[in-house]
Amino acid sequence: MAIEKSDTSTTASTSISARLQTQVPSTYLNLPSQWISSYNSFVKANAAQVSQIESGLRSLTYIIPGRFHDAPLASESLQTFLSLLTAYNTHLLPSPSPPSPAARYQHFCKLASPLYARCAALLRTIQYTQLLCEMFAKRAGEKVRWRVVVVLEIVKALLRLLMGRASGNRTLVETGVGDERQDRRVDDDRGALSVEAAEAETGDWKMPRTGMRLPQLPLPSGVSGENITDFLGKRVISADEIKSENRLVRRITSAQGQIAEIMWVLRPVMYALALQRYQTNKRDWRPWAIGLAMEVASRQFAKKDVKESVVGGMRALSGVEKEELSRRGWGMAWWGMRGAFYENITREYIRGFAGKLKGKPLLDLVGVIVEDYDYLWDEYYFSTATL
Repeated sequence: MAIEKSDTSTTASTSISARLQTQVPSTYLNLPSQWISSYNSFVKANAAQVSQIESGLRSLTYIIPGRFHDAPLASESLQTFLSLLTAYNTHLLPSPSPPSPAARYQHFCKLASPLYARCAALLRTIQYTQLLCEMFAKRAGEKVRWRVVVVLEIVKALLRLLMGRASGNRTLVETGVGDERQDRRVDDDRGALSVEAAEAETGDWKMPRTGMRLPQLPLPSGVSGENITDFLGKRVISADEIKSENRLVRRITSAQGQIAEIMWVLRPVMYALALQRYQTNKRDWRPWAIGLAMEVASRQFAKKDVKESVVGGMRALSGVEKEELSRRGWGMAWWGMRGAFYENITREYIRGFAGKLKGKPLLDLVGVIVEDYDYLWDEYYFSTATL
């Protein structure tokens, strides 16, 4: 009898533990997916409000530096979190309609090659988190910091080379940090324009047989402020908008074009290695000269390749390629904020400018912010990185 009772109690305890192991953990495991599903639904239903919240939180990162202890780390942590969150939210929302030619090309590459899509996602994640990683590494010492910087640059270079290969040896169209916010703003602007168009539709002329509506022509110039040329110019379709996605960026077939692209990809790696080699002397011009020389040589090779390989030269390039070349050109301006040029020349002007603003109403706040960012430019490599 006692044995039967003990067996019964053992069976009961076993069943209870089995229920705890099967039911309770599964409930808790389902909670994250439920929360994520609820969050996804909230973002899709309140896209405008989410964008406003992101913008409000991001504005804090511009004024946090210098406000309290470890402010740069706190500011960059918030900036990194918001950037990753914005990228995730943008992934949930529908793409702008119609998408830009650059967005169409990126979408085409990701659909054509899963490797390209994975590399692009990993590259974007590294770009968002690289400065934060450098800040944490710096706490372990300069040697650890430069090892982390070099490793990150090597990984990014490998990812870019894989993306170029996966795209069919095309010019690598860099997706800069913050493109998601720009796409969201473009989509909001287009939405506002569509609302205005819908409100103005009452003045359109409706065709009696088909029911189609024709837009109302503008009044004579001077009455409505818009002439016929401006009215028709807004409805012109560019060549890039009707091109197929695979023709928006040409393939690089010449040796000098491929050399230009490889040099552009490897430039950050060589520059970081040179800085690591001469880290004891921040005023040494050799790292700065090596990095700038590689970027200038890459740009010259690319221009020569376009001139010899493309009929019509630069004018015959698509808008996507022209935009990428222009972005790379403007990126060279950051060499004034890097390495020996910054240590020997730029920093004195920046600190002098910030000093002149001290003691002046309102402008004093601007001077303090400039000084705080001067600390980031002086202490961290990735604060002025463009790739």
